[in-house]
Amino acid sequence: MRNSKPALLAVLIGLVLLSALLSLSYGHSLSDAWRGLFEGDGFGLILRKIRLPRTVIAFLVGGSLGMCGVVLQSILQNPLAEPYTLGISGGASLGITLSALFGLQAYLGMYAHPLMGFAGAMLSVVMVYSLSRRRFFSPTNMVLFGIVANLVFSSFVFFLFSIMDPDKMQITLMWIMGDLLTLDVSLVPFYVPMFLVPAFFLFFFGRELDVLSLGSEKALYLGVNPPRAYKLLFLLTSLLTGFCVSAAGIIGFVGLVVPHLLRHVAGAGHTFLLVSSYLGGAFFLIVSDVFSRYLLYPVELPVGVVTGIAGGFILLILLLRRP
Repeated sequence: MRNSKPALLAVLIGLVLLSALLSLSYGHSLSDAWRGLFEGDGFGLILRKIRLPRTVIAFLVGGSLGMCGVVLQSILQNPLAEPYTLGISGGASLGITLSALFGLQAYLGMYAHPLMGFAGAMLSVVMVYSLSRRRFFSPTNMVLFGIVANLVFSSFVFFLFSIMDPDKMQITLMWIMGDLLTLDVSLVPFYVPMFLVPAFFLFFFGRELDVLSLGSEKALYLGVNPPRAYKLLFLLTSLLTGFCVSAAGIIGFVGLVVPHLLRHVAGAGHTFLLVSSYLGGAFFLIVSDVFSRYLLYPVELPVGVVTGIAGGFILLILLLRRP
């Protein structure tokens, strides 16, 4: 397995580069895409102002969701855990729905949906964190509190839908389904450090995740303080997932399928799994975004629909192949 890890890493890097080239140059030659990065109007302008920022966000969001999936599957000791397990999707949906209902874009402009989505996600995080603290951050209770938070916030969202203008509801649904089109590209330079800083810190928790995956009692015996580790990992993954929701809405299955698939290939060592899942998640979302743009061209699908369909089939195949 050790000898296969460099090869797997090289394959994943190659796949990410190929998917990025496909996203940038689809419908044009590679030479046209290269020239368009530095000069020219027309396609060059589209490439620099739309395709390049969108590819960057797809890379950051996909990689972050893949990494968060690894962390949560480990600390919750549940192979089906994913970044939205702890109620973040419900809180973010409520924030975005309130933004559309009250027309906050008239006051906050392009920042309205990202800010309200992030605020809703953080509200859910605070709620689950406070409740989990009373139960000493037990993985089972964290999952249960996350389910409760999701149900409560989702119920509020459905209530607001019932009194909402249909046009506003359509905008909200697009965001909730996961959409890379609506993000203002001028926000991309601000998002880059916001995504990379929490991800950078998570890379250093590989050893702790190896130990925590054995259970709280064994982790304590091996010198890891489970409540403190759960706290840090919970906060970092929640922050990173909140940024993902803020930038692209709720994109499902990336954080579930990618770590689940790579665990069979890369083994259980979390340091390498974090790196490979970041690259795998980035590749999966970039390719899904390309399909979302051109599958029913000129109609563009929300990328969350594509990841849901593809991820669902992949997960089903993996589950059926298990002994």
